[in-house]
Amino acid sequence: MIRPSKVAAIARFEFANIAKRWSYLLVTFGLPIFFSGLSGGMLTLQGKFLVERAEQTTVYGLVDRAGLVDSEAIWTDYAGLDGSRARAAVLAAELTADERRFMTLDAVVFTRFADEADALALLREDRLGAVYVVGDDYLATGAVTVYESETGPVISVRSATVEPVLERLLIDRMLRGNVDEAIVARALEPMILERVTTSARGDHRSTQNRALELIVRTGIPFLLGVLLLTALLSASGYLVQTIALDKESKVVEVLLSSADPDELLTGKLLGLGAAGLLQFFVWAGMVVGGALAATALASSLDVPVPWSAIAISPLFFVLGYLFFGSLMLCTGSLGSSVPESQKLTLGWALLAVLPLMMMIILLEEPHGSIGKLLTWIPFSAPLTVIVRMSIAPEGISVAEIFGAIGMLIVSTWVAIRLGARLFRVGLLLTGSRPSFRELMRQARLID
Repeated sequence: MIRPSKVAAIARFEFANIAKRWSYLLVTFGLPIFFSGLSGGMLTLQGKFLVERAEQTTVYGLVDRAGLVDSEAIWTDYAGLDGSRARAAVLAAELTADERRFMTLDAVVFTRFADEADALALLREDRLGAVYVVGDDYLATGAVTVYESETGPVISVRSATVEPVLERLLIDRMLRGNVDEAIVARALEPMILERVTTSARGDHRSTQNRALELIVRTGIPFLLGVLLLTALLSASGYLVQTIALDKESKVVEVLLSSADPDELLTGKLLGLGAAGLLQFFVWAGMVVGGALAATALASSLDVPVPWSAIAISPLFFVLGYLFFGSLMLCTGSLGSSVPESQKLTLGWALLAVLPLMMMIILLEEPHGSIGKLLTWIPFSAPLTVIVRMSIAPEGISVAEIFGAIGMLIVSTWVAIRLGARLFRVGLLLTGSRPSFRELMRQARLID
């Protein structure tokens, strides 16, 4: 029978022992600050870089063999260019000759060439961003050849804006003068979508901020999942490290003289679990400011925030930790050193990240057969429930939530009971490792 006083004494000792370590304090408090500063700095730097690149204007060559853009009315010389950025780009490319003709469309500057030979010569000198050649048979085939410099960037923000602009230009020149102006305008902008979400109750909600809603509803479960699994594996890692060190130093033999394996296993789980839970809340608190700002923005834009998933995540962290921790503790006790114990527990860590491997399916069909199956598997239940409640909370039933909780509780109890039997065998190993049959016999799974 488990004695609560013994369990409490072991839990207090383990919590105080781990909480005083400089490595624990560094990971708990220093790592989030360092990571936040580093990621914030990198995001700011990249954001500034992308803004600067997006604001830069590059000149592109255009060779029109189909004769769609021959009209002189749409071309101008350097003096007639609109915008200081366009003029600066042409000046930087040294293309200000009087005979040169230009066109500015949505901050994209085209310059016209009679054939590609002259254009390609300038491209080789890096004076053009690219050269577009509209083929003779464009009306029949739609063929447009793009020449790009091999020294240019693999991914360019500026280049991504050029081709849609050129496409709109070709559509405009094909239709204008041949059809009504209203048809030209609608061809250039064929759809103005108004998204409305209909609930099962018949309520309607505008989803104009679709992109932000997708970020919130997919980003929050991913963030919670990574945070949960990182804290889960970190806390479980402390378990394995502690038991391996106790075993190497023979301290565990003294502990077993005053407490049975069930009490020792439960006490270590609770004590180190409290340290892991503290770590989880510290890490979560580090991102509260950003989360509140994002939530305030989402609320002002009528974007639903999955509060139920956020509220239930600590409960599933605790249940998930107790389950995985008990498995890691009894498995890690079979190792003769810390590295060996960590290798023996690697399989449990891989099972913990199973929902992340299936994230695409869960995001597409959160309440499909796979999502429902993963909900009832204790290895995947914590993260799966959080993902399903984040994506579409109305689709997961109360029975499934309480079923997952019950499954984790029962699985943890079974893991502790079976693990305690292996725990004693593993802790007292001093030389050869017992065979698999011997371990099963000690766990009383076979005769």
